[in-house]
Amino acid sequence: MKYFVLSATQSSLCPISIVDDAVLYMNKEQASQNIECGSLPWYSYKTSKNFDLPIEGVLILKSKKIEISIRNINENIYIVDEVFKNTIGKYINSDFIRVEVLNECLEIINNKNYYIFRFNQIFDFKNVLDLNKSTYRLDNDFLVLEKVEFLNNLDIDILKIDNMDSAQDTFFISEFVKEEIEKNKYQGINIFDLSLAQWRDSDDFSFMFLSEDELNKFVWPI
Repeated sequence: MKYFVLSATQSSLCPISIVDDAVLYMNKEQASQNIECGSLPWYSYKTSKNFDLPIEGVLILKSKKIEISIRNINENIYIVDEVFKNTIGKYINSDFIRVEVLNECLEIINNKNYYIFRFNQIFDFKNVLDLNKSTYRLDNDFLVLEKVEFLNNLDIDILKIDNMDSAQDTFFISEFVKEEIEKNKYQGINIFDLSLAQWRDSDDFSFMFLSEDELNKFVWPI
């Protein structure tokens, strides 16, 4: 099976990351209070991986105008628009929960429907990488990729690899998923051929001197 890498892109409508630009609250009432996000259970390192996501959740964005197809909120919690949900929902076993996306004035940012979910198809690198054909290293138990080739018999449509370097922590998708995504209009993502993907790691700060077009040639975490 042929694989591809899903990468975030930088643009005026959708930044590479919204982790520092967004906070998920239990509801609109909680969002109107002055609450530190670290005290919320899906942000606490002790509870973020297993605490139930809010069923009346509100995501507050600092940006007044933004378009999101898919972005990370915290850990393995993601937000997707309805089109992207309908696409990847065919390939993963996750519960998608409707969420309001508002600006800091508690105004709706656009007319799209958004959903939050936990991604749980995460694998040890030894179970998915062809170790003889891939180039990688372990840095304090975190996997840093340079060149990636998956096992020939791998048959998973969407996956992530456990303990990836924070600058590389993104999704790998099959050709089937790629074709489904490309049938629709999406915002803020690139899809790279796995064999051609250009990786950077969390110790590389050269991106600070790159233009937007140069940034978007690299794989960025989602």
